[in-house]
Amino acid sequence: MSGLTNPTSADHLAAEAGSFEPQRQNNFTFEVALGDADRDLIEMGLNALPLPNEANEIVELLFQNEKRKVAGQSTVDDVTLTIVDFVDKDTRGAIMRWRKMVYDPQTGKIGLAKDYKKTAYIVLHGPDESNVRVCKLKGTWPSAVNGGSLSMEGSDKVLIEVTLTIDKADWSESITGA
Repeated sequence: MSGLTNPTSADHLAAEAGSFEPQRQNNFTFEVALGDADRDLIEMGLNALPLPNEANEIVELLFQNEKRKVAGQSTVDDVTLTIVDFVDKDTRGAIMRWRKMVYDPQTGKIGLAKDYKKTAYIVLHGPDESNVRVCKLKGTWPSAVNGGSLSMEGSDKVLIEVTLTIDKADWSESITGA
């Protein structure tokens, strides 16, 4: 049984009284705890970012003719951050400086996790900047960078794709976790 007075009407959606306002895909920011200049370049170059998927492995318990399932280890899938490579700003450099903390191609050295893993935030908000929801991404680091593609056949913007590996995704109502 529906709690709606008229279940065939859409009067309750985005109504005058302010119910069921949809989250829009373009009302978000991505913030990462890098140095101020690099953080700002990545945030201003933001083009696309999927929300993280999280799951648990399934542990099966066998007993005679039946199985029972319980939660096993949890995991958060990698996501692809897409940013615009601006000509007059060093967006590519901001990404590559973070990536160099993971792996330095000049020396061949792998960095320490304490240096390259960062806390990042996906901040969702309404079209009027209200109703802020935050996903805190703990242990975030760039495990791969795709520098984009070039072509003489068009003038599309160059997009840099960064594979972000994430330890934990924690949804809360604010950046402070309150």
